[in-house]
Amino acid sequence: MKKILGSVSALALGSLPLHAQDNAAYELPPITIYVGYEATTPLQTGVSVDVLTEEDLERDGDTRVIDILARQPGVSIRSNGPLGTNAGITIRGVSQQNIAVRIDGIDVSDPAATQVAYDFGGLTAGDISQIEILRGSQSALFGSEAIGGVVNITTKRARRDGLSADVFAEYGSHDTLRSAATLYNRGEGHETAVTLSYVSTDGFSAADEDGLNYGTANPNDKNDEEDGYEARRLSFSGQYDLGGGAAELSLSGFYEEAKYDYDENSSGRVFDGSPDDVVDSEKTGLRAALAFATGAVDHEISATWFRSDRVLHGTSLDSSAPDTPPYTGTPYPFRFEYEGTRQTYRYQAGFDLGATTRAVVGAERSIETYEDKIAGASSFGPYGSSQDQETTVTSLFSEFTFTPSENIDLSFALRHDDHSEFGGHTTGRLSGVWRARPDLTLRANLATGYRAPSNYELYDAYSGNAGLDPETSVSFDLGVEKRFGDTAWLSATAFWIEAEDIIDYSYTSYAYVQADGTSTRRGIELAGAYELRPGLTLDGSYTWTDSFSSVSLDSSGWQASVPEHVFALGLSADITDRARISVNGLYEADREGLDDYGLVNSSFTYDVTDTAQAYLRVENLFDEDYQTAPGYGQSDRAWYFGVRASF
Repeated sequence: MKKILGSVSALALGSLPLHAQDNAAYELPPITIYVGYEATTPLQTGVSVDVLTEEDLERDGDTRVIDILARQPGVSIRSNGPLGTNAGITIRGVSQQNIAVRIDGIDVSDPAATQVAYDFGGLTAGDISQIEILRGSQSALFGSEAIGGVVNITTKRARRDGLSADVFAEYGSHDTLRSAATLYNRGEGHETAVTLSYVSTDGFSAADEDGLNYGTANPNDKNDEEDGYEARRLSFSGQYDLGGGAAELSLSGFYEEAKYDYDENSSGRVFDGSPDDVVDSEKTGLRAALAFATGAVDHEISATWFRSDRVLHGTSLDSSAPDTPPYTGTPYPFRFEYEGTRQTYRYQAGFDLGATTRAVVGAERSIETYEDKIAGASSFGPYGSSQDQETTVTSLFSEFTFTPSENIDLSFALRHDDHSEFGGHTTGRLSGVWRARPDLTLRANLATGYRAPSNYELYDAYSGNAGLDPETSVSFDLGVEKRFGDTAWLSATAFWIEAEDIIDYSYTSYAYVQADGTSTRRGIELAGAYELRPGLTLDGSYTWTDSFSSVSLDSSGWQASVPEHVFALGLSADITDRARISVNGLYEADREGLDDYGLVNSSFTYDVTDTAQAYLRVENLFDEDYQTAPGYGQSDRAWYFGVRASF
């Protein structure tokens, strides 16, 4: 939660002092964010956005990034077990297939997934320097999948000239090992960062350990099989001055390979089942961009490429009575291969229209491919499919920013996407910010959004429906931020979002259908922080989300359980000039189908030298037994010890 104090509210307003190790006050540099087609700062946008910095990620230190995201206003998580297993977030009650995710400008949502969405399950912070959380419909800027918001991730960047490096290593519960090393090189006209990270864990049972293992003949057996995870990731970024400032070339990319175990789900029951259900995954992303100016016009040309390969293999239990446990039928082998690619080519031009108005216009073309190879057997005989599908989206976009006075910034964005399957769709966003006084800021944001049906929803051999249209949305939020001197701030935001044309998998027709009616989320987000004394800060947030629907849904993410009340509280204290402790808590209440739960995490950090730290972190301090998705377990009390250093 400290990131709000240091990164968005107080920092954007420009003068809140933080305290270094020697307790000398200093001001952090302004933070750049991408809520539009060009970079800006939190102070200059009406979009509701929070920023997590590298320092925040290190201080909170959770094994999974989603556990840090869960403590941000308006965010909740759904996790199918330990590190590595499928996990997603909701923003203002809107589920993960409606959340756009970018890493260094690369769209990393999986084109071969059932719904095009990003899986947060294996995301750790080894190569991350900043995370921006944009709330509300953002399709006018980010296209499809941005109905609920956007998570924009930036990998590590050099912080000083010359050669430098960061390293860290951590070991803890469930035989978990995490490590990363980043090499930087920055000089006149060039900047490069390369990170290699590794994680492995024995994990714990994805199926809740207190639940019955319906995959055995003994009705009293519990789920006790560990579900492990191992991943390697290489990422890089660089900016290079060409021709003495005439142009700048930007390059970024990553390669990740992972392997993880998962547990079976049948008729709504999650259980260990067969012990060999495994996913092998590879993800690759690349982006190149060239920025240059001709006269008064700033140009950018970019190309991105993303590929995701997933192979699910193992055995499934085929029972003669599949809806009645125990599911102790014959084990049949299966192998599901999914491959998805996305190529995106983009051009934009930015130019001033007088002293107070700036325009950005451009065009984009995206090509998505989907391929599957499915083979398996059951008591009814063998089954399988093999197909290769492609869709394209051609887009025209524009954004106009207007500064009628030194205290007001307005922006209007408009985007038209032409999809090869269902035709054209236009979205817009109108945002404004008014700095009414130096200590008082008001924001408003009105936008429309959409989610295109995935290639799986359109073309799957068994359940696809080529006649689907996109889901659509309208969202509005209004917020106010107030500072109280240099030691405290408070913000409040009211939001409303409504979706229609919802795509749902029908348990009657066993196919994807377009549901009639609307689903609505509305609520309030509160956040604030107070520096009790130098080196001692209290911060917290509260989110109330009211979810209701006029449409009957079988399986859509708009049906998913959303906590009505979420509280987060954090306390950080400098014990000495070298030692710090932080404690943070999370409480979620009124979740349909799930019990309320509360978590407390704590960490202790000690500066061994000016450039090296050791830390001890305890997650789930009071050993809470809880679930974030029905039937799937979460970690008991866990501890982790680590060291990090800069050179």
